[in-house]
Amino acid sequence: MAIGQVKDISGPNISRGDIDVSDHDSTSGYREYLPGMADGGDVSFSIGLDTANTAHVGAAGTGLLGSLDTDGCTMPAWQLTLNTCSGTAIWTFDGYVNGMGFSSPIEGENTADVGVKITGKPALAVT
Repeated sequence: MAIGQVKDISGPNISRGDIDVSDHDSTSGYREYLPGMADGGDVSFSIGLDTANTAHVGAAGTGLLGSLDTDGCTMPAWQLTLNTCSGTAIWTFDGYVNGMGFSSPIEGENTADVGVKITGKPALAVT
């Protein structure tokens, strides 16, 4: 499903956890670590909210708002396409909408800030 009217995008914010393996034999009084599990992080973006657009506010299980009502048994696949000066960067990942906040200013368009939690490993292809 294409979302449309997307404005600012942030993420994925990929990170790796730390496992503290310090013990009484650790040298120089410094902690020692091993790399832990990686986390695909989150993607957040804002949209110009269109309440007639089912990709924005579909019924339960559909659209961004409707996906907040799902039980998580079905994990949708996401594709984030970014045009760059040297080509196209495409992130693909599985994830779920974990937040959606709305703004209705006196002057200006209605907007929504959307958060997506990535589950598993995101992949980046550059063309």
